[in-house]
Amino acid sequence: MWSGIDVSRFQGQIDWEQVTADFAIIRAGFGTGTLDAQFERNITECNRLGIPCGVYWFSYALSPQAAAEEARRCLEAVRPYRLEYPVCFDYEYDSVLYARRNGVEVTRRLATDLVKAFCGTVQELGYYAMYYANADFLQNIFYPAELTEYDLWYARYREGETPGRENVGIWQYSDTGRMPGIIGNVDLNRGYRDYPAIIRRAGLNRLE
Repeated sequence: MWSGIDVSRFQGQIDWEQVTADFAIIRAGFGTGTLDAQFERNITECNRLGIPCGVYWFSYALSPQAAAEEARRCLEAVRPYRLEYPVCFDYEYDSVLYARRNGVEVTRRLATDLVKAFCGTVQELGYYAMYYANADFLQNIFYPAELTEYDLWYARYREGETPGRENVGIWQYSDTGRMPGIIGNVDLNRGYRDYPAIIRRAGLNRLE
């Protein structure tokens, strides 16, 4: 098992030389192509210091076609960098609210198809795909039985317990964690798979 963090601009300017995590999942961006304000610095520092990292993209997609375009924009952003962890699709309550404000009701069929479109595009372009969800999304928003080919990044904030689900590649177990080099709270994760080895063996993420 590996200990990790996930970060975005909300953690400010991180002193990566002080970070003790085994891996990091970095927000690359959101929506149709907006990069996170700290993305380039965060991933450059991880690459410089040899901290294995992956990325996530916060989705505002209203259709599978838009989700696929988000995936392409995400991969354009990460192409210059070393990525040893998955590319994750992050669809949350704000994503659903955004859709409703734009006249789109998010059914389980649509939400599941968004995951498939993003993750399928990631796979087609040679990267390792993953999706993010909590128990509510798995029970009420997605059809998880249709998503078993993708690893799950599971959010369940109960320190000291197991995630309690199958197919969990990474468990986000706290959103109030602390980490040297980061001022304030940061999400803490446990990784259950040796992603650098898995991804390298599969010939994905442009790893040599």
